[in-house]
Amino acid sequence: MFDNILLYPVIIPFLVGLFNLIVPRLKKLKQLIGVAVTAYLLVFSYRLFNLTGVVEKVFSFNFLNYNADLIVGVNQISSFMLLFTYLFGFLISIYIFSSRSEVESGDNQFMAYFFWTLAGASGVFLSSNLLSLLIFWEMVTAVFFLYINLGKSKATSEAARKTYVILGFADAFFLFGIGYLWVTSGTLNIDLINISTAEGVLPRIVFFSFVVAALAKAGAIPFHTWIPAISEEAPVSVMAFIPGSLDKLLGIYLLSITMLKLFDVEPILSFVVMLVGALTIIVGVLMALIQHNLKKLLSYHAVSQVGYMVLGIATGNPIGILGGLFHMLNNAIYKGGLFLCAGAIEKETGTTELEKLGGLYRKMPFLMVSNLILALAISGVPPLNGFASKWMVYQGVLIAGQPVFLVLAIFGSALTLASFLKVIYSVYFGGASNIYDRVRKPSLFMTTPIAVLAILCLFFGILAAFIVNLYFVPMEFKVFAGLTSSGAYSELSFASTLWDPSLATLAMIFGLIIGVIFYFIGKVFNYREQPVFTGGEKFELEERRFPGTGLYTTILELPFIGTYLKDSDKGSYDLYNIIKITGWKTIVEKLKRLHDGILSTYLSWCIVGLMIIMFVLMMNR
Repeated sequence: MFDNILLYPVIIPFLVGLFNLIVPRLKKLKQLIGVAVTAYLLVFSYRLFNLTGVVEKVFSFNFLNYNADLIVGVNQISSFMLLFTYLFGFLISIYIFSSRSEVESGDNQFMAYFFWTLAGASGVFLSSNLLSLLIFWEMVTAVFFLYINLGKSKATSEAARKTYVILGFADAFFLFGIGYLWVTSGTLNIDLINISTAEGVLPRIVFFSFVVAALAKAGAIPFHTWIPAISEEAPVSVMAFIPGSLDKLLGIYLLSITMLKLFDVEPILSFVVMLVGALTIIVGVLMALIQHNLKKLLSYHAVSQVGYMVLGIATGNPIGILGGLFHMLNNAIYKGGLFLCAGAIEKETGTTELEKLGGLYRKMPFLMVSNLILALAISGVPPLNGFASKWMVYQGVLIAGQPVFLVLAIFGSALTLASFLKVIYSVYFGGASNIYDRVRKPSLFMTTPIAVLAILCLFFGILAAFIVNLYFVPMEFKVFAGLTSSGAYSELSFASTLWDPSLATLAMIFGLIIGVIFYFIGKVFNYREQPVFTGGEKFELEERRFPGTGLYTTILELPFIGTYLKDSDKGSYDLYNIIKITGWKTIVEKLKRLHDGILSTYLSWCIVGLMIIMFVLMMNR
């Protein structure tokens, strides 16, 4: 039965997006339809997730004796990705219902692109072969560009162009890799391809072609700069959905099937990928520390968290890989929630500049509690979900024999906590700012999705081993072949690790109780206040604001790191800017000469390109 309706998660959101595009008004009705459709597809995805076995629908064709199967199918991996894609889609559609005033124009396009992004992502996860995966992958890249380009400012257009160039550049490598695998393997079925990178230089190049595509979509270094570029101008619902949730699911999904299915990876190549992960953690969090805009700060944390996923998957051992995959899910939960918190703050205050915020805990107590839980989760504080997945990554890195990467990963978590101490203090404490009086409490529709995501952080942290065994151990990766549901539960319950997190959690709770006791003891004592005398004049005590933006500014004064961070914030080391400057005259100007507007010129190049492709295919028959 299900083989005939596997494309529902693709077809339905595509048609709903088309409806939103062509119907000019009925804004609230379209948003209600959006909530209803995402709710239905969430239930449908849950039914797919509960299926046993693999269900596929095959569309085959032949070209020069090369078989190409457009296969859509559902298995444990794809159904998991689909389930949580529509969970985030459903929560964000509820948020959009209340917050769409943040985009004053382009409402039809906004909702259309939202659903087309869901359709493209669903197609990626349901694709059982590389050709259909590539088609939907490119659909998502194109819609990303349209989505981000909804803003009317010059900065928005440049950010959208930058996003498309970086992702398009990476996708060109992806296309090359798929072409090589088709020629050498004679098939594009993901389950039938397995190439060893030890076979020569070309397989290694192809392997890194896939890795580049995955890292660019996920937002890892050095392909990460499109995420901070879109952060300040793009609507928060876009940030929560794309760099907060969806691009991580897409990028890490591709990295997983690349390293765990398509290729047998040599240790040296795994080490290189681990190095990229570790550098992504440190550089991302250091850049976040110096940001004074909340959305841009969160965007750099979105980059930093990718490093843990990449690091875990590249370890090559079950505990590290499970930790990386689990962190992919956890990051989507708390990072999406953090961006939605920023959206609620921006909607009610009109700004996300930390300097202008303060004292909001009185106006937004429930939002503050949710925001605090999400901040502690991303910082890896037990017993929240971020701690569980990070701890598994740490364990995997130790098993892989890379203690240096372990130190960098733990250091990154400490800096993440320091960064969010600045955020919580600046937004909710630090004294009321001059915009405090006009601030209102966020609506229920805005705070409910945030509260749900915060509760999931706690739930997935407490039941981490159960969640891992339920969702991740059954995934069809050969590295998990020796794990069983019952055996994995005890192995992943953290009982065999060097530090018992349950005991650590109790110690933290005990310390918190002691701190609260001392706080109330201090409140018992009355302090005497004296006026200030200056030159014989008496001045009354005045209340002063101390915003948290001054925290950690000394890092910019460090000899090497400070200079690097300042230059990076200006874009000096941005790969996009470097290529744009150096490659403009050498490549772009020459290519522009080919665009002479004459149809015969374009037709000639198309014929030449087709002849080259046919020649390569016939030589390898």
